[in-house]
Amino acid sequence: MLESNSFTNGRNLILSTKGKYFYPSQRVIDTDLSSYEYVLVQRLLALSLGIPLPVKGANDDNYGITLIFGGETFQLFEKTNWASRIQHQLKRLPQANAIDITGKIKNSKIQINNRTGYFPLHSLPADACFVIRHSELEKLIEIYCGNKEKSLTSPRISTPLSRLFWLACKHNQAISPLIRQPYKLLSIFEQWASDDGITDRLSGDTLKNALERGSPPSASLPH
Repeated sequence: MLESNSFTNGRNLILSTKGKYFYPSQRVIDTDLSSYEYVLVQRLLALSLGIPLPVKGANDDNYGITLIFGGETFQLFEKTNWASRIQHQLKRLPQANAIDITGKIKNSKIQINNRTGYFPLHSLPADACFVIRHSELEKLIEIYCGNKEKSLTSPRISTPLSRLFWLACKHNQAISPLIRQPYKLLSIFEQWASDDGITDRLSGDTLKNALERGSPPSASLPH
């Protein structure tokens, strides 16, 4: 009944279940990942993306896969005979443990080969697949597009700061002749930034908008 890691480490605890076994009415089950299946999915995702596996910790104890229906929690079982279940579990144990248990089974007088039972699943079924909700895809798209849009949007500068910026450029002999050509000013500001160790990316659009907003009406920049 136990998961192999729990068995070899002497953690002989299993979930206490009650009620009848039943089969779901449909093969698609919409449920939260609330048990060890959460860890299993994390590991599958890490393997598929080629990133390090999640660090083990509080979720090392695998008591099976659970499902939530109508606010109630159910455990996932498989229906099989004892012989198949035993062979399946033995393959997951260290060789020394498997040999020892096999010997004890052979010496046992209890006939269990043909008995059928329900056993908790500790790993995802081989044919299991995950369906991503359309709403979740939209959230991912929104995160990506939202961040992209923010990165492309020029930061706004307040009008008082724009006024001071325009005055500083207007009364600087080195750059005053280019004040009506803001994109040519960009290389000068980038050089100044580099000389002073500033590595932020400067925007020609931000420079142009700031000069337009800060200039008096009589000196408005052409669009």
